[in-house]
Amino acid sequence: MRNSVKNRTNNVKIKSEKLSKTHVIPTHNIKYNQDTIPFLKELLDKKNNYTTEQILYSVGKKLLGYDLEEYIKYNSDLDINIPDNTIKEHDLLGTIYQYLTPKNIRLDKGSFYTSENMIESIIKNEMITESDTIFDPSCGSGNLLFTSKVKNPEQIYGVDLDEIAIMCCKFNYYLKFGKTAPAPKIYCMDYFDYIEKFKRKYDYVINNPPFGATLDVSKMSRFTVDTEDSLTFFVEHCSKLSNKKSIFILPESVTNVKKHTKLRKWLLDNVNLSKINSFGSNFSGTIFPIISMIVDNTSKSNTLIYDNKLVNKQLYYTLPFYYFRPISEEDQKFIIKIFNKKTQSLKDSVFGLGIVTGNNKKYVFNEEDPKYIKTLTGKNITKYNIVGKPKYINKDLNLYQQVANENLYKTKGKFIYKVVSNDLNFVLDNEGVYTLNSANFFIPKNLTITNKCLLALLNSEIYDKLNKLLFGENKVSKLNLQNLPIPSLNETTKLKLEKAIDDKKYEIVNEILHDYFELDKDIDLSKFTLKFVSNTEMTLDFFE
Repeated sequence: MRNSVKNRTNNVKIKSEKLSKTHVIPTHNIKYNQDTIPFLKELLDKKNNYTTEQILYSVGKKLLGYDLEEYIKYNSDLDINIPDNTIKEHDLLGTIYQYLTPKNIRLDKGSFYTSENMIESIIKNEMITESDTIFDPSCGSGNLLFTSKVKNPEQIYGVDLDEIAIMCCKFNYYLKFGKTAPAPKIYCMDYFDYIEKFKRKYDYVINNPPFGATLDVSKMSRFTVDTEDSLTFFVEHCSKLSNKKSIFILPESVTNVKKHTKLRKWLLDNVNLSKINSFGSNFSGTIFPIISMIVDNTSKSNTLIYDNKLVNKQLYYTLPFYYFRPISEEDQKFIIKIFNKKTQSLKDSVFGLGIVTGNNKKYVFNEEDPKYIKTLTGKNITKYNIVGKPKYINKDLNLYQQVANENLYKTKGKFIYKVVSNDLNFVLDNEGVYTLNSANFFIPKNLTITNKCLLALLNSEIYDKLNKLLFGENKVSKLNLQNLPIPSLNETTKLKLEKAIDDKKYEIVNEILHDYFELDKDIDLSKFTLKFVSNTEMTLDFFE
């Protein structure tokens, strides 16, 4: 077994000089902007003369009114005046720590603290009593432990390897429960050492796993998911630690990215996944969307609630890579109607990446020149049409970081699509235009459908909806496109679609396809199931 695993969920970890000097204000956790943001900036200035530990200790002591002997070593002559409104902030110490920590270190640790509103939204329907034990295996400053549901200091357990975070957590513990509260069961130690030492379970495990930590798992052998993500280890292990429920705050990529396939399969096979909620990009300084996920060990069910939709979990066994999607019964009927017409796919088509220059400022130009070639970017691609002005790059493709076979760019009759988008945006290129990497392309192969009809399908509202239901990504990928069902179309539908494209009456396309797929017709779900066949193909099985 490997000695360590690295959480690779956040792929962009650029340890540049710029990032090391970047301090992001955690606005998601601030209510009183006018007072708190200037206060945070004043504290950052104090880092010229004081350490982060000294600043946090001074603030904690001011809030608490007395010293914490355990951390007296961080005491200093620093006397901080805290604005009245700022004192009211939820987890002020955690907010300060997040801000004073440079972004590159936060990315490397995966350290992103959760907002009060998000925590309360997740636990509001949970029947947590004062006798329930609550454990956070990466507790940080205690954000998830000190919710409004927690009334009894004896129910709190937490561990974190970050000594500064644990200091903040203990300050917050006494701020919530008072000076006479018993010594907190909050420890600064390795998670696995903690588990081996205390060997116990908890009623609730509430966890925001570090999106980037490296874990030493050499001491642990009770894992079934073979993975290189520490996040997966946290989810599997913590799901087994709870008597009642395990609550996780995770990147949305856990639900719809191929590399988490084994984790999703494990969750479906081994525990009762009961609820998933989406929260969007909820952490300041990051762009990745967040979800909460609840594993309920008190019951077993074939359904879960995903963004208020009741979903049959059996459906996930039929989707590519067991993607978790908020698909209702009506959504499922819609998907089946589209797949019912499938005769082919894009799996044999030739896909190409746009040119990666490695430095657009240096190599991409706005003006035409005889030594340049015209290129398109994602901004130029809309449904059916190329808009705006093209860009230009040097004809010498050896200058660039990544280039596809040049003959592919020159191919006429290729489909160019916008990469970063919630919707599908395709144009049919009959000139052989080059593209940058925000606009990828494919050359159709082994299809019985005409290019015009394929263009109509991929740009339709119906395929937009299908793409969002199945994949839910703000990115159009080769893999997802290869899993879209392509019909052959009857002659009548073919002629109607081609005429609509020729006449540029694109709104009619949706009406034609609506009739073709019989979207007004009800179906019996018990007669159909989608079956995922391989990494690049799905078929529809019929059960009469």
